[in-house]
Amino acid sequence: MSDWTYIQGTITVSPIGRTQAQKRYILDTVLAHLPIVSGSEKDMDVYVIQKNGHNSSCSCDEFGERTNNLTDWYGNRTRSRGMLRTQDEYILVVDAALRDREFDQTYREFIRWLVRLGKRVMIDDILVKISGYNKSTIIKDYRVQNEKYSYQNVFFNLFEGTSWVKDDGEVNWCEYMLYPRAKDSDYPMMLAYKYFNDKENDKEVERRMKYERGK
Repeated sequence: MSDWTYIQGTITVSPIGRTQAQKRYILDTVLAHLPIVSGSEKDMDVYVIQKNGHNSSCSCDEFGERTNNLTDWYGNRTRSRGMLRTQDEYILVVDAALRDREFDQTYREFIRWLVRLGKRVMIDDILVKISGYNKSTIIKDYRVQNEKYSYQNVFFNLFEGTSWVKDDGEVNWCEYMLYPRAKDSDYPMMLAYKYFNDKENDKEVERRMKYERGK
């Protein structure tokens, strides 16, 4: 007779990214590189759901430009009233029936998976049940007081901040998926190299091209 463990629940996360497509690409890539929560027949499944609507908007596109590709509230493309609207939050549905696994093993694997996830994307909320033979636990969002009148989500605090907000400049794992921007601009360095006459940017791009080619 086989031992079985089960995982059911949801996790709300916020990946970094300048556009909706970039956020989804980063989240999918993060999930593809997390440790496996394993079973002898099948591993844990993760389903990604983008929340409806948007919770962020900007009058410029990801290049910092006002263009007629942006849309107004009615979905019409317009330069004067257009906005770049994005939804930061995604719901991850975790589901598993893991054969030949005991509770302690599954719990350790899931916590390892969760911590790695939390370092790379922000965890806003979590409610997950892990159960096995005669044993179960619920992992849920809870807050701790870090200052006199301030409470923070302990899972949110796992997030390793991005280099542009950290004093030491250490990068977040996801930053390699963001294109490097030109100095004092939101344009990608490579596009600035292609279209603009910027000697400082050109010199830096050419240096990086030589480095990548091993020259």
